[in-house]
Amino acid sequence: MKLKGENKFFKWTRLLKQQQEKRLAHCLEHASPIEVAKFLEKQSFDLAMRIFTTLSITRQGEIFALLNDHGLQMHLYHNIPKSIFAKIFSCMPSDLRVDFYQCLSNKEHAHLLPYLSRKVREDVIMLNAYLPDTAGGIMNTDFATVLNSMTIEEAIAKIREDAPSKKMLYYIYVVDEKMKLVGFVSLKDLVMRSPEETIETILNVNFIYATVDEDQEVVAKKIEQYDLVAIPILNQEEQIVGIVSYDDAIDIIRAEQVEDMDKFMGITSEEDAPDYLKVSTLQHLKKRIKWIVVVFMASIVGHAFTHAKSTFFSSFNLIFYLSMITDTGGNVGSQVASVVLQALNRGQVTLSDWTRIILKELRIAVMLASVLFFLAYIKMFLTSSLDPETNRNYHVMFAVALSIVLQVVFSAFIGAAFPLAAKYFNGDPAVAANPAINTTVELLGVVIYYFVIYWLINPVVSVSGL
Repeated sequence: MKLKGENKFFKWTRLLKQQQEKRLAHCLEHASPIEVAKFLEKQSFDLAMRIFTTLSITRQGEIFALLNDHGLQMHLYHNIPKSIFAKIFSCMPSDLRVDFYQCLSNKEHAHLLPYLSRKVREDVIMLNAYLPDTAGGIMNTDFATVLNSMTIEEAIAKIREDAPSKKMLYYIYVVDEKMKLVGFVSLKDLVMRSPEETIETILNVNFIYATVDEDQEVVAKKIEQYDLVAIPILNQEEQIVGIVSYDDAIDIIRAEQVEDMDKFMGITSEEDAPDYLKVSTLQHLKKRIKWIVVVFMASIVGHAFTHAKSTFFSSFNLIFYLSMITDTGGNVGSQVASVVLQALNRGQVTLSDWTRIILKELRIAVMLASVLFFLAYIKMFLTSSLDPETNRNYHVMFAVALSIVLQVVFSAFIGAAFPLAAKYFNGDPAVAANPAINTTVELLGVVIYYFVIYWLINPVVSVSGL
């Protein structure tokens, strides 16, 4: 049933109020699993349970795997008989199946395992043996294998027996008698060739693979770099034990980007963090307060210097331009750091390119600073013309504009150097956090401004204003 002319959630809710549960079940049976999962999460546990059990077992497995509300998952798990839940569990994607299994206690494992089929039980135990952030920990067993000695007719029969999902039928992995991966064939080749031909005649032996102990981010980058639908995962004996799909790679890359952005913005990132609205105010405070306190303490140094030289700055009536200089530096530094961090994460540059990166950013900074120099000069010129009692001092105007130029150049250097330095010391470039860069360039801006004015203008000369 297609839902046209109104929001799906609204119609499903209306059917609930009208107690038309048969029509609702029909709608949910044919809707997108992710939409159904979101709809169930908005209902009470008991109502979600009642709706969930009206769906087919296959549908229940798809939807259960997509539930983000762990509390709802556990409510369903505890209130559905284990013999029935084992069937639901078997219909879940193997990687998500293992993720849920790892959330269960040993006692719950003992209750569930006897009801599982031998294949599902073996998959769960095998996948559970690998670390969560490795290829073995994220792979799934939704793939088909055939022997290189088979005919195409025998291979098709074997594929039917393995019964992989439709989206994993693009490539069929070919193994030898010892289950070592020797290549792959495409579904198109199997369909187009004669049934009597052997697999060896259409075998592709050039393939990209990953091992079970490789980091998940490395695996995701391989999929992205080689534009793969899925990548086979091999154990130490070069046997295929699972695959990581393109969908999994997208999730990994997105999670890494979120984690890096959290670190860059000075927010302590946590794995599997719940939704924003589900995190308490105190938890949010704990995640953010570390960097905020560090930045606040560091900024005290800059303000202490400004207060110590307040007479110097106020005598030239230049204290009003200080924030313009420091803010410009913070913006430039953060912008450069974001670009460099993004290039590092995408594999577009490496640590060996540090000279080229620094020089490139400095060239950009010089061009940017040239534009800002004239804008600052014009801004001060126009500001002084608005007040007839204010005298123009072109030396002071030049000093302020030059301070902005130096601030932009040095800020660009710091913004590029921080992520590269973190990478050099085998750290995470994202820890070169935005607050740290802002604070550093703010201190730098105050010092630059002070020395430029001191060197270019005689401190004894009294300047009435700009």
